[in-house]
Amino acid sequence: MAGIRSQMLLGVKWTSLSTITITFIQIVQFGLLAHRLSVAQFGLVGLLTTLTLFSQILLDMGIGSAVIQKEDVAPHILSTLFWLNIIMGFFLFVFLTVASPLIADFFHREELVHLLRVLSFMFLIAPIGQQSQYLLQKELRFQELAIIEMASTILAFIVLIVFMFIGDPVYAFVLSQVILYGIKSLLYFLCYINTWRPSFVFNLSGCKDVLKFGVYQLLSRVVNRIGSNMDVILIGRFMGAEALGVYNLVYQVITIPVLRINPIMTRVAFPVFSKNQHDNTALNDGFLHMTELLSLVTFPILLGLTVVSKSFIITFFGDKWVGATEIMSIMSIVGILRVLMNPNGSVILAKGKATIAFYWDAGVLLIYGIGLYFAVKTDDLQIVAWTYAVVSLVNFFIGRWLLAWLIELRWKAYIRTIARPLGPSLLITAAAYLLTLSCTSLRLEAVWSLVLPVMVAAILYVFLLRRAYPSFFQRFKKGALKS
Repeated sequence: MAGIRSQMLLGVKWTSLSTITITFIQIVQFGLLAHRLSVAQFGLVGLLTTLTLFSQILLDMGIGSAVIQKEDVAPHILSTLFWLNIIMGFFLFVFLTVASPLIADFFHREELVHLLRVLSFMFLIAPIGQQSQYLLQKELRFQELAIIEMASTILAFIVLIVFMFIGDPVYAFVLSQVILYGIKSLLYFLCYINTWRPSFVFNLSGCKDVLKFGVYQLLSRVVNRIGSNMDVILIGRFMGAEALGVYNLVYQVITIPVLRINPIMTRVAFPVFSKNQHDNTALNDGFLHMTELLSLVTFPILLGLTVVSKSFIITFFGDKWVGATEIMSIMSIVGILRVLMNPNGSVILAKGKATIAFYWDAGVLLIYGIGLYFAVKTDDLQIVAWTYAVVSLVNFFIGRWLLAWLIELRWKAYIRTIARPLGPSLLITAAAYLLTLSCTSLRLEAVWSLVLPVMVAAILYVFLLRRAYPSFFQRFKKGALKS
């Protein structure tokens, strides 16, 4: 058990540094775009982000998870998979170029035609480093991965800033994405070229096991991505650009902790879990440890947002976004449930059960699709948000039942694990709520109604954590003194 924890913590150090750096840059980028763009334009950025993420999944083809999960993958198989990625990248380039008018017509946004055609160039470069990235992750070389990701993100951010102030901010965003994924891919390839480089081999018959696993993983991720972005797609189609702009702002704020903090653990956990895939005891310990670490970071953030949402929005994004306040409080519930569900995939794939992941995601997609379709027809974003929350709760319970069957996860152990970070998080949320009421009664400016509750809550949280995790703080203090 100590082995799996030490492997995870070693990777977490570099992944954390990368994630903190990238998250900070994304928050600044996010704030700049929110101020520079209209509500409708911000909705357009949300659509482009969704289409980019969906295309990235198709580009991966499920191959990445297969390469990491399999204990040994021969060089000729890796070369075949490399050329498959190149072919898929070219296909996506052609598809987005040709189909952009149809996509623009579906969302009633004519400007999407040219934006998607610029974005499509990303898929001519991105496949080059795909296999190298998978192999770096498989070998737990998280230092190289972190440096590459930070460098690429900083460069892309500089491009965004320069072109945002000399041209159209939406086009600047698209160009920054092309730079981000293109540079990152080339650096992955160069970093691993001395260990492995592709040869001119293309033999699909030797890749049957990898492709079989990859197909189900691809289908699972496609279904999962459609499900998690169906709200964006249907709101953009039926409720209009401004409604999508408001929803996208809330969605981005809530998912920053989920999409940026969760991968600190999940990216490390999958290859580590794969190396221990036959040991359910080790997987249980690793899963619970991972859940607790994620909860310690994300619970206070997401619960805190429910009580400071109005002052947060006004301070960072301005009065024009104040209509997003109530939606943000509801979506915080979704964020918490996604945090708790996120580690499931690492365990399921490590056990080689990509088929189960696909059928599970397909079932949730069906439930969510039906519920969301009727929700958007009400033309009420709060109903859409509550629908998302209810389906996420159902999905959470299904996930717990599945892990109880797969790795013999026990409810009592799981509840004890999340109770330790949940208790302090609820206490500081209550304190922040009382301080927010006091600030409102004193008619303080929005910035002080945000800063004071957050500062007091943060200090209180550290105090409570010292009481709950005394051994960790003792080790931290000893380490600080030695250094």
